[in-house]
Amino acid sequence: MALTGDLAQLHITDIIQLIHTTRQSGTLSVQGSKGESRIIFSNGYIVGANHLSSRVRIGSVLVAMKAITAEDLKFSLDAQNKAGSNRKPLINTLKQLGRLKDDVAFRALKKLIEITVVELIGWKQGTFTFDADAIAVSPECTYHPGEMEQEQSFDAQMVLMDALRVFDERERDRMSGDVIPSDEELYAEALPSADSPGHGPKGSAITADILGLADLDQLENRIPVKAVSEGFDPVTIHRRIIGRILTDFPAEEQETLVAFLKDAMDRGSYYEGTGRQKRHAMAIILFSGDELLTHSLMTVCKNDGISIFGVSQEADIERVIEQCYKMGIQPLLVFDTPDDAVAGLPEKDLTALRLLIRSIHPHISFIQLITPGSYRYALECLGDCVRTVCPKPARAVLRETFIADMIMFLETFRNIARCIFIDPHASSAADMLRVLKEKTAALRLLEDLAEVSSLLFEVVSSSFERSILFSVEGSGLAAKKALIPAREKVVTQNQDLLPAVPLGKYSVFDDVVESGQVFYGESDDEVLHGHLFQKIGEPLNRMVFILPLKVSGQVKALVYADFGQKELSSAYTDAFEVLAIEAGIILENALYRQQILKTAK
Repeated sequence: MALTGDLAQLHITDIIQLIHTTRQSGTLSVQGSKGESRIIFSNGYIVGANHLSSRVRIGSVLVAMKAITAEDLKFSLDAQNKAGSNRKPLINTLKQLGRLKDDVAFRALKKLIEITVVELIGWKQGTFTFDADAIAVSPECTYHPGEMEQEQSFDAQMVLMDALRVFDERERDRMSGDVIPSDEELYAEALPSADSPGHGPKGSAITADILGLADLDQLENRIPVKAVSEGFDPVTIHRRIIGRILTDFPAEEQETLVAFLKDAMDRGSYYEGTGRQKRHAMAIILFSGDELLTHSLMTVCKNDGISIFGVSQEADIERVIEQCYKMGIQPLLVFDTPDDAVAGLPEKDLTALRLLIRSIHPHISFIQLITPGSYRYALECLGDCVRTVCPKPARAVLRETFIADMIMFLETFRNIARCIFIDPHASSAADMLRVLKEKTAALRLLEDLAEVSSLLFEVVSSSFERSILFSVEGSGLAAKKALIPAREKVVTQNQDLLPAVPLGKYSVFDDVVESGQVFYGESDDEVLHGHLFQKIGEPLNRMVFILPLKVSGQVKALVYADFGQKELSSAYTDAFEVLAIEAGIILENALYRQQILKTAK
């Protein structure tokens, strides 16, 4: 497979997942305004990388990690040069000299790959080339590609998820005003004057030293100087994969499926037609060895913001689940049909695996694919609290209608996934517990009423379309912040645009301020409908939420929220109440500390 494309059409994350899913071997070269980076794949696994900066190499990474000293690096480079034609890769040389352990070498190579991918994630412009013939292992090589995966290789999806997490953390810090050091600063060339084969200029040929592959002494470099002339077209990928898998199907039937996948990529997201916002923290873990199924589902779900990670080994499921949790993503597990030639597990083993995962992760939802007519097993799955079962077409049973059945299945699955993730703000209990923990920790760093109430406003706004932060001031409520999408902006600058609410009249606001209790329900009082809604517009549904922030027995602020023009959806109001109670206690403690300090002075 040799192809080129534009990053504006296909993001680096999609490219890496595609190479991983199709188990390709070769070199992915990405060129942009900053330079060129390369990632090396073997059977879909990442085995090496070349950072765009010539100063960031495996030797400098090892020194930065304090795995070796600069003297160790210089000594090893000298040993390489003296070896002449028998020279070994840098990592191998370091290990032979007793200056580097295997586990440290593995971590260093992983770090080099990670920082390379993190850099590429931020690229929105540039071109890429994937050449399956770029790297070839010669017959003299100690390891064949399959064995290489077991020695010095990294699961591409795991690397990608770690890189996305690091990238998000850096962007968050950058938005907060923090100075983020560059890779060149973090992993600067330890021996800038060293003139060694492993420290060539940017854009030099990929060698074993650059890759850091311990035993791949004879790597043939066949990277073309210019990008291949074949233009990138996603349809070409669909056609190639379908043609390879469905070799016994007529070309016109193959083209029907290709056309469907093309339309699936071209059509807009479901959320664009409904006014809903796309939820980003969604992932489906597909346990299947069916390459056509995995590729097709990745294609039809992509525009709805649903990432699909295909795994075919039981041991990989737990690793992907843990990675999802680390990134704040709630996964949905989909199991392929039992006893399938490419899927593997028989019914009883698949059931046991599902129950084992549920015992470890009780909040994960499951979808089970079944063969048509598996009535008994479908009932068994539903009895085990599987979210839903979905029949999957079997070409061995109904070959003549397989393409049409497959298209219908893909459309149905997309709708099922969309329904499960339909609410962009509805989080699982596990998600909400995580948010509650994070926000409670954030609250404990604050002591100011305005900062604490703003944090509550931020949390509530994540589950409602419209929200307003009020402070209790004399005979009324003064709005401090408002999120009112009907006005197509967050109203925070112009104080004249912020709606005020009078107190002293019978209203739901008076009840909340006097009692200090949360309100979540419908109300017909005049202040709400005749005053507030006159300014911000009548919501589609009358269900409203009012969360008070009470300090020392008095309500100092409150957050109002409703669903605006959207349908009702799940909102963890109990969790918000717990957070507000914690916020009040934190503010009370801050007041006590101030009083004690004043008394001490």
